Amino acid sequence: MNGEVKPLIALCAAFLTAPLTAEPAKRSEPVELMAFGSCYKEVLPAPSLHTIADLGPDVFVWMGDNVYGDTEDMEVLRAKYRVAREHPGYARIRTTARVTGTWDDHDYGANDAGKEYAMKAESQQVLLDFLDVPDDSPRRKREGVYAVEDFGPPGKMTRVILLDTRYFRDPVGSDGEMLGEAQWRWLEKMLTGSEAQVNVLVSSIQVLASEHRWEKWANFPKEKQRLMELLAREDVPPVVILSGDRHVGEISVDRETVGYPLYDITSSSLNLPLGDGDEPNRHRLGRMFRGANFGSLSIDWSRETPVVTGCVMDERGRPQRAVSFELVR
Repeated sequence: MNGEVKPLIALCAAFLTAPLTAEPAKRSEPVELMAFGSCYKEVLPAPSLHTIADLGPDVFVWMGDNVYGDTEDMEVLRAKYRVAREHPGYARIRTTARVTGTWDDHDYGANDAGKEYAMKAESQQVLLDFLDVPDDSPRRKREGVYAVEDFGPPGKMTRVILLDTRYFRDPVGSDGEMLGEAQWRWLEKMLTGSEAQVNVLVSSIQVLASEHRWEKWANFPKEKQRLMELLAREDVPPVVILSGDRHVGEISVDRETVGYPLYDITSSSLNLPLGDGDEPNRHRLGRMFRGANFGSLSIDWSRETPVVTGCVMDERGRPQRAVSFELVR
């Protein structure tokens, strides 16, 4: 099943027919449906959020540009997060799903910003407030918003590893750092120590796509090589990557570098699509999807090795791109 693109409706049927629940999902319950998205313009209509709420995912992941803050005024940023938080669709998502996430540049505070952004420590606390992160969480005390979330019982566990590609990032073109040494040490520990059957790595920017001229891991060749070498280690479990930022939806796969098919499922934007066009991506499966979209992962726990299905869905919940695979070497 690895690497095979299946008929879209068959792959995503679990999302379209899953029974809805009015009760919040418990962290101890297995994740069968995860939704994720990025690039949410808080002042525009967002049918995608209503659709996600209707689907009733167990987990929802913000992948960055959760609002378009672009400011050093934290009151302005808080006001924009309040608008996002009060969206009726998102209010329903918060009621039933376990919500987590990271940031990208616009909610961090400035377009394409890195470690030079002056208000990063203050902005971090504003994001964590938006995500309802408890006051005693390690995320409140460390530099950067990277985090790990474990869902489900032993034997049916999903680990979500959220990277911070902003707080420590050197300027583009420097071939310098992006994650910073503390985050790299943490990431290695979170991977080698994982007891999860499904490991999800969330990066606000694309990992595999490298030919386009926008933000990507390929802008920092040493950092990307370091990530690939880490993922290739025998003591590191296979992962699936989720990414955003690009205002397109697409599924990429690298079948050679890490010893198993490495998928990067990109979902962007929730409500700010950029229209027609195409661009090269030697890792892409099929074509790009340029409409408003969100992503979804379903996990079939009925087999000895869970089957993961990743989809790019349009704002009405219709599957546009999909792939099914097992996380095995």
